[in-house]
Order: sequence, then C-alpha cells, then structure tokens
Amino acid sequence: MKPFTLMVLVVFGLVAAAVAARLLGLAMRTRKAPEFLLGLSMLLPLVGYSIQVASAVTRGGAPAPLAVEIGGLVVDIGFLTVAGFVWLVFRREETWAQVFAFLLVAFGLAMPVVNHVIPWSNGLPSALWPRAVLRTLCYGWAAVEALRYAAFMRKRVRFGLAEPLVADRFGLWGFGYLCAALMLDGLTAGGALHVLQSRFADVFLVGGAAFGVPAMLAFGFSFFPPVAYVRYVERRLGAEGAS
Repeated sequence: MKPFTLMVLVVFGLVAAAVAARLLGLAMRTRKAPEFLLGLSMLLPLVGYSIQVASAVTRGGAPAPLAVEIGGLVVDIGFLTVAGFVWLVFRREETWAQVFAFLLVAFGLAMPVVNHVIPWSNGLPSALWPRAVLRTLCYGWAAVEALRYAAFMRKRVRFGLAEPLVADRFGLWGFGYLCAALMLDGLTAGGALHVLQSRFADVFLVGGAAFGVPAMLAFGFSFFPPVAYVRYVERRLGAEGAS
C-alpha cells in the first residue's frame, strides 16, 4: 500500500475515533438516540475494518475468511446505523423512508448469507460489491439529507432563526459523507484489483484515499472547529444574512 494511502487511512481513523468518542460521550449525558446512532456509525466501521486489516497483516496478505465475515458484519452494522440516524432525524414520519431503511437493513443482514451461499471468486468475497453498494447507499442518503437541511438552515440564518455554525455543520457532514462514499468505493475497487494483482490497483487506492482528506477535514471541523474557522463561518453566513 502506498504511504499516502496508509497515512490518510490512519489519520482518518483517528479523526473518526475522536468524533465517535465525543458523540458517544454526549449520548451518555443526553440519553438521546441520534447521538448514540451517529457515534456508533463512526466507531463500528473502525472496529470492523481493524479486524480485517489485523488479519491481513498477520497472514501477510489477504485477511482470513472468518475475519472478512466478522469484520464485514460489524462494518455493515456501522453503516446501517447511519441510515437509522437519517431516518430518525430527517424522515421519521415518511413511509417511503421507513421502507427504504427497512430494505437497507434487510440487504445488510443478507450479506453474510451471500458470502456463504455464493462461492468466492479469485479470492474475492461474493458479497464484496453488494456490500459496497449498501454502504454507498447509506452514506449517499446521509449526504443528500444533510446537504438539503444545510440549505434550509442557511435560509433560517438569514432571518436570525439559526446559528451560523449549526447550519455550517450540516453542510460539513453532508460533504463529508459524500467524500467518504467516494473514498469507500475507490478503496474497495483498489483492494479488489490488488487481490487480482492488477497494475491499476494503486490508482484506485490512491484516488480513494484522496477523497478521504476532505472527508476527515469535514468531520473534524464539525466537532473540533479551529477558532479561525468559527470566525470565518460567522462572518460568511452573517454577511449573507445582512444582504
């Protein structure tokens, strides 16, 4: 793996762990489901991917099938908690969203069955691409809803009905999920090509990791914004409200 890709993944993991710790700590104080779901959505993928990476390192190559199964299920649950958060916060009363969330959960629970029923090909899990689709749908839905609500909140800021930093946070989360989905797809393709010993593997791995840079900045700035950034947001959105 290229040093750039490895560095991005390590830093992204640290940022995600810090955000997860903050959200889960907040959930312990508030006893609210949204904070808990969002915290789990950041923590569980780290745990699942760590299981797979640890297995790959100890084996000197591809992870063991059992590690793929266990780690993949933990990652899937993490992504499904994103869908749960989106449904609970943005679309709780809408029937189509309830159906969509249910289908995502059913799809996710079917992934281990797919890996057992359908034989693996060339060392690649049979559920590799279905899982990539599932995870992209979860993050894509989160991105759409967060960006849509960010636009709504910006309008409220203009009338003094919302805080600029809160409105900006929704935009950061939407952008972060969009970049994270692209990072996931690039790394999945790169990992598959690496197993197949393709010379294009590093192109996808580096390209996917490149999307991780803006993703981790967006997630990090959401909960750990530098003072200079806070002032910038307040000036920018405040100027929009004044105009």
